[in-house]
Order: sequence, then structure tokens, then C-alpha cells
Amino acid sequence: MNQKHKEHRPDVPEEFVLHGIGVSPGVVVGPVFLLGAEDEHVVERSIPECDVPCEIARMEQGLIETRRQIRDIQKRMESQMGMAEGSVLDVHLMILDDSAFLQKVLEKIIQGRLNSEAVVAEVGETYASALAETNDDYLRERVADVRDVIRRIIRNIVGKAEGSFLAELKEKSVLVANDLAPSQTAALPKDIVLAFATDLGSPTSHSAVMARAMEVPAVVGMHDVSSKVTNGDRVLMDGNKGLLVVHPTDESLKRYGEVVEERRHIESDLRKLTDAPAETKGGRRITLSANIETAKDADAVLKYGAEGVGLFRSEYFYLSHSEHPTEDELAEGY
Repeated sequence: MNQKHKEHRPDVPEEFVLHGIGVSPGVVVGPVFLLGAEDEHVVERSIPECDVPCEIARMEQGLIETRRQIRDIQKRMESQMGMAEGSVLDVHLMILDDSAFLQKVLEKIIQGRLNSEAVVAEVGETYASALAETNDDYLRERVADVRDVIRRIIRNIVGKAEGSFLAELKEKSVLVANDLAPSQTAALPKDIVLAFATDLGSPTSHSAVMARAMEVPAVVGMHDVSSKVTNGDRVLMDGNKGLLVVHPTDESLKRYGEVVEERRHIESDLRKLTDAPAETKGGRRITLSANIETAKDADAVLKYGAEGVGLFRSEYFYLSHSEHPTEDELAEGY
């Protein structure tokens, strides 16, 4: 009996598929840009008592600059993307204003007579580790936020220029990394970053939330994608199914091309229904509502044909105020 065997060409890499969690839809094809870790190497050193005030001043200046940078990122997100997702970085500002965190840092600088960047690194990691061990999913997701802002504080204390973590990215690519900090996701240039895939992450992480808002296809929780691919590898990403096809064959590319075209037709048909009434075949009228985080989200609610708000996450009132909002402020927001 004759059998047909697929011709094997040793010069052509074999296709293989990696699985993760699709957190932002879309299908793209492009080369890999592998992002290395950005962890800062901090050296601990003792300081004489006379230098303690100067060390505290360095720490305070680092906090001031970090707050300025985060505010700038938020403003850029809101102006360029037209979204309220800049509020997800409010948790970074809360860390900067956390009295328990700041008090612990001051105590270690004064009593331990240690340099401020080393103290910030130690105290910050203690907080991050404590959050990682909680049973609350939301709090565990904030570990990335804590480490992100701590890394930024340290860079500002030592006077290291913020720079661009994508300075070497020259062509449209699929970004692959162990993880992306929320502030890094916010800084992704959509004209050159086609999509991103990470070893870590979940659907509720701030990076995932921002990817959806920015309409950048993304797959997270892939465990070891950063060690399975190299710079320049051609990949096909499906952010809907959470797949990364490495070295896709012509057959795979054709199949996904047909899928993309089909989804484009579906989205086009759905847009035609935006102004149609939400009504069952039996004639039952339903009020289509949306979940929102700030009053600014109401524009998107109306844009997509919803008629009301199902859930207004009022905790964002508190996250966006340095002090608890008054009853009048809450009433005005509602």
C-alpha cells in the first residue's frame, strides 16, 4: 500500500503551537521581538549618620519624579486612546502615597543607615511577596503593579534615564516577554507592536485590561513562550483562541486568512445592529446595559448601542481621589 509522506525540508523550521490565555482578540502575523527582563540591579551600601538627611531627600525626589511620570502616562493614555483606562495606574499613585510603605522605608534608612534605593527595593519586594501569598485574585494581580512602581522609583532615585524599553524595535513585530508591566503596556506604540505574548499574566491583570482598550491582540499565561522563541521567528498569533503558531506553514496562514475574513464580515454585520432594539424573536424587549468604571465610559456605552449602566464600579471614585470623596461628589458622579 502506497502512503503519501509530507516532504521534510531540513532548511525549513517545523511549525509548532504554544497555548495561553487570549485576553485581547485579533489575528496577526509577524516576526518576534524578544524583550529582555528590566530588573534593576541594586547594591546595598551603608551610609554615615550625617548622610541620612541627604539619603531621605534622594528618596523623596525619586517619589516626586515617579509621580510626575505616572501622571504623564495617564494623560497620554487618555488623550491618545480616548479611554478612561488611565485610571488603572491610580493604584501606582496609591503605592506612592501609602503611609505604611513610606514609614517603613524611612525607618530603614534612618535606623539601618542604608542607601534609599536598596531600602525601597527590599520593602517593595516584601509588600509584593505578601500580596502574592493572599487568596484574593485581585490582590495577587497587584503584584505586577507594585514591582512596576518600585522599579520606577529606584530608577529615579539613582538618576537613570527612563529611556525606551523598545529602542531597538525597528519593524512591525509581535512582542514576546516574560511579563509586561502596566506602564510598559501603556507605552506600546501601536504602529509597530502588532501584538504581544507573555509567560505570565491573567485576564484581569492591568496589562490585559489595557491591551483590550488599546485593541492590541494579546495572549498571556503562556508559561515559557519567551524561552521557546527567538528574535526574528515568524509567528501567527490568535488572540481569540490564545494561540501562538511558531513558523506557520502556508496552509496555516491560508486557513487563518479565511478566519480573519469571516470575522471581519461578522463584525461588519454586528455594527449594523448597533441602533437596532434589543428584542427577542418573541417580541420581548430587553434593556442592554454595560459595566463602567468612570463617567467617561458613557460615551462608549452609547457608541455600541447600550441604553444603561448595569454596574458602576464606585471604588474608582476612591482610587482617583487623594481623600475620600464627599457625599455630594459621589452624588454628582452617579
